[in-house]
Amino acid sequence: MSDPTRPPDHATDHATVTVLPPGRRPTGHRAVPLLNEPDLQHYPEFATFLRDAFGLAQDPLGAPGLLGVEGRVYELVFLGRSARPFPAGVEIHALVPGLEPLDDERADLDLWAILCWIVAGVGGDWTLEGLATTGRIYRVPGA
Repeated sequence: MSDPTRPPDHATDHATVTVLPPGRRPTGHRAVPLLNEPDLQHYPEFATFLRDAFGLAQDPLGAPGLLGVEGRVYELVFLGRSARPFPAGVEIHALVPGLEPLDDERADLDLWAILCWIVAGVGGDWTLEGLATTGRIYRVPGA
């Protein structure tokens, strides 16, 4: 039975994004920063989605969130700020084995899949069509 507090896995044209169990960060991997959003409160529904998807209301000081994308793992580090709702921001890191180079092209496509997963989970006025249009305007890889 699926957990109603977790969003469903989301498949895009490129990849499936899955929430992984907390605290299962692969050993021998380093974090490579891909995206930093320091202020999720511009649109609080994004903070709400991430709080619900990763159980942050129950364990705000727990391990970073983990997402799987076709066997690759990404870490979401949730940022807190004094007198701000948690999470106030988020950083998304690719977890890369040892000192192996980051596959930039693959990371860009996976990051796009993660953004699609987030937008699909937020819903409401936020649509995948709107995200795709924005991605094409700014020539985002994967859009």
